[in-house]
Amino acid sequence: MSRILVTGAGGIGGVNFIRAIKVACSDIFIVGTDYFKYHLEFIDMDKKYRTPRHDSPEFIEILNKIIENENIEFIHPQPEVEAEVIAKNRHRFRVKMYLPRGEIFDICRDKYLTALRLSNYDLVPKTYLYTEVDDIDNLLEELGGKAWIRVRRGAGGKLSLPVFSSKELKYWVELWVTKGRARDEDFVIQEYLPGRDFAWNSLWYRGELVTSYARERLEYIFPHVSPSRITGTPVVSRIVVDPRINEVAMKAVKAVDEKPHGFYCLDLKEGADGRIYVTEINLKAHTTLPLWSYIATRIFRMPEWGNIAYLYLRLGLGEDVDLKSIPKFDIYPEVTMLRHIDVGVWILYEDKNMKIKVL
Repeated sequence: MSRILVTGAGGIGGVNFIRAIKVACSDIFIVGTDYFKYHLEFIDMDKKYRTPRHDSPEFIEILNKIIENENIEFIHPQPEVEAEVIAKNRHRFRVKMYLPRGEIFDICRDKYLTALRLSNYDLVPKTYLYTEVDDIDNLLEELGGKAWIRVRRGAGGKLSLPVFSSKELKYWVELWVTKGRARDEDFVIQEYLPGRDFAWNSLWYRGELVTSYARERLEYIFPHVSPSRITGTPVVSRIVVDPRINEVAMKAVKAVDEKPHGFYCLDLKEGADGRIYVTEINLKAHTTLPLWSYIATRIFRMPEWGNIAYLYLRLGLGEDVDLKSIPKFDIYPEVTMLRHIDVGVWILYEDKNMKIKVL
């Protein structure tokens, strides 16, 4: 029986990951940790521990104690902030992990550095540091009268806003600087992309793409609570097959990491010119990746590789996997996922006017 540790196990992504593993294989001992004690009650695990935040000096030491006491073979950090800490300190762990190199987090966790790396390939919207723009009115005019202001680090559309004037943009920055949530130098101004909102989820192994799929986000959870209407995770999304997405995403991953290894999950948007641009690269499984994995096993009845979360675990444990037999792109059927708090999860086959309850 393999023994694994899942950090951030009580978050939505962690719950989905554990559920995906359990539906694929019952012979795995799962230990979960989380900073929020009540979140650990969301799903059954064999053992659970409350741990300090990722930025605590005790975080690594406590994880190592759990690893030793529970004879853990493999660690899966679900939150990206925890994945970054663990990847950058892998020399302090005596356990298997399946993560990109630490220096890749320095690029991908910073949206400005990501944009700089991808700008040479024309894969990103025009991006500027707020503190390096002398004439915001002139920049807005160049960008068509509308721009996107956001902070360099953070998830869920953190401190982002579409703006139409220099006054609005400056007030937005001043508000969050005054509240102590950010500094002037934390903000970037980007070209506003009005088109469709996509995600590309992929798993890589020692420089080679293992498999991937793309989806379109149609509605975010509680969009009305955010002025940008971006709140991190969708309640309505659908699988899409679009070679443009695959091409752009592949180029972007290879541009930031010459030897990708682990999850690379990209956010992309359509520009006014109809082209696809990368807005963010996450070095962790998107929240719904393991939910699609669970659906692949339980609803789609796909081969084992359809459960990408379990495939990742097998590769991380060092098991033999026939990678050549796994399709690299567009592995899921074009269906729509519906999910929301307290209402469950549904798969909608719009072409057949049929839906299936998942959870």
